[in-house]
Amino acid sequence: MNFSKVTELIDTMPRRGIPFFELIVTKDGQEVYRHRVGHSDPCGVVPFKEDDLYWLFSSTKVVTCVAAMRLLEEGKINLSDPVSKFLPSYKSLTVRKDDGTVEACKVEMTLEHLFTMTGGIGPDHEKRENLKELIDRGAGTVELANFYATIPLYFEPGTRYQYGFCHDVLGAVIEVASGMKLSEYVHKYILDPLEMKNTGYRPNDEQRVRLASAYRYDNSNGTSKLIETENPYMLTPNYDSGGAGLFSCAGDFIKLVTALANGGTASNGYQLLKEETIKLMEINRLCPAALSDFVNGRLHGYGWGLCGRVHINPVFSLSKSSVGEFGWDGAGGCFAAVDRKQRVGIFFGMQVHNCSYSYIILQPLIRTLVYKALED
Repeated sequence: MNFSKVTELIDTMPRRGIPFFELIVTKDGQEVYRHRVGHSDPCGVVPFKEDDLYWLFSSTKVVTCVAAMRLLEEGKINLSDPVSKFLPSYKSLTVRKDDGTVEACKVEMTLEHLFTMTGGIGPDHEKRENLKELIDRGAGTVELANFYATIPLYFEPGTRYQYGFCHDVLGAVIEVASGMKLSEYVHKYILDPLEMKNTGYRPNDEQRVRLASAYRYDNSNGTSKLIETENPYMLTPNYDSGGAGLFSCAGDFIKLVTALANGGTASNGYQLLKEETIKLMEINRLCPAALSDFVNGRLHGYGWGLCGRVHINPVFSLSKSSVGEFGWDGAGGCFAAVDRKQRVGIFFGMQVHNCSYSYIILQPLIRTLVYKALED
């Protein structure tokens, strides 16, 4: 293994407008590479440390999907279950047609639609006044998921792909099916057994001090501007966002990624998921129209499955990862990749918003360099 090219690239991150960056790679359940660079404070004085924290944002979806797949193993949910089985408000959904009219849905939304972002639930809150009322009185995960059911869908479930609040609704389903708050279930069956002590939904006072600075990227000139280090998706103190609610660090999140890449078994022996279950997460589940929506100019060769993007065509992707490699990234630039077939886990952390440079250039480049390093 020769990771020198990877290290050379990471060392340039501050010059590329990314104030801090950390990458960890595991192979066959063992850490084979780790490197970090930069500073956690805006003045560039305090070196970024291995236990500095940042918000995962949409990388949270990997955790939520794993939690739901545990419930599937337990027989408490099925992919074909209608969402209304757990959230009755989803029995009478409406959809907005191309001409702007609203009519009753002809297709019932299922849990698979939530996993795959094909439920038609958008990223916007149309009834903002009603939402504000819910937020002001501290509504919980299920109550806010029920609110999303009052908004017309973008399309009939299963027919297209739309990135939105599907995984927040999946989080509410987890609460109903498990009889526990989402955060409690995730801690009991994922975070605590994997010894992810620096991961959670609400940082305590000691953890808040360790939150690294956040930035917004200017893609035109490769510079970053300091912004508030908060998570706007944590709508209320009682709301556990299944789509974007967790904070963590690379040393923690790689434990989850490694367990998945190692057939479901963590380095401490904990059985997170069965290998047969992980195989279900390696399949593209988008129809052609939805797949076209998803690719959207940057993820050629990938589809979407039960835990984010799924590698389906190396000819288009030019990726050395296995067909079936899956994972997801986040608004702050975090990136996770699970390759069960080659037993490779990749995670890198940063906290720079609006950084399309990371999504389009850095993510595929780092993935390529990592696999090349593993070959050398």
